[in-house]
Amino acid sequence: MTQNQKRLDVNISFGELAQYLIEVAELWNKTIPEVLVAFVREEFEAEKEMAEIIKERDIESAKTIRHENVI
Repeated sequence: MTQNQKRLDVNISFGELAQYLIEVAELWNKTIPEVLVAFVREEFEAEKEMAEIIKERDIESAKTIRHENVI
């Protein structure tokens, strides 16, 4: 671990989620922390991609249309 990294020990004991993490960790042959890091990284990547799409489509002259007005 580098100086910038902190160690985080977490005990998970909330049923379905814990069981899901155990199963995924076994399937991937990873530890639960490694699985959690992979999930978080994947979600951050998805958020970055969505932000880029939004940025590309953001036009100053665009009108806002309420969903009730869409036929």
